[in-house]
Amino acid sequence: MTTYSIGNNRSPKFAKKNNEFCIRDKGTKKSVVFTPARWASFLLCLNAIDSQLQKLSQDEDVAYRNHYGGGWHVSVTKGFRCIDLRKFFVPTGETTCKPTMTGIALHLDEWPVLKEAINNLEQDNPSLVNFLPCFYNKDHSDRQVVAGCKECNPFSLTIV
Repeated sequence: MTTYSIGNNRSPKFAKKNNEFCIRDKGTKKSVVFTPARWASFLLCLNAIDSQLQKLSQDEDVAYRNHYGGGWHVSVTKGFRCIDLRKFFVPTGETTCKPTMTGIALHLDEWPVLKEAINNLEQDNPSLVNFLPCFYNKDHSDRQVVAGCKECNPFSLTIV
């Protein structure tokens, strides 16, 4: 397992054994774990996150949230000034997903360091570039498969 540091007692790690990427806060023990498909989907969000952080630095209103697999979302919001990687759920009887306590909020100064760690990680582990988001699978051209996919639609039971 290769470990990198992004500061503030936080370290991203890649476990080759199960191809999982994890960011863990050693102090709070909070973490986020990426499966290969979630990792690939998250990487597709990097430019959008950078764009939202640019707006945030100009004191513009920012309310960005993107689902990257399972119940996991990345968000950047003006009032919180962080990059939040968090698991969401839909409470029984409701239709709107809500954040759980599971996840980690990255400080703004950790973001460029994490992106550098991602570049180093990819250089040290070339197989990472072969990871694909779930929705790139050929079977996802079938609406029923997509509707039943727990990565793409973790809270949906039927086609909408």
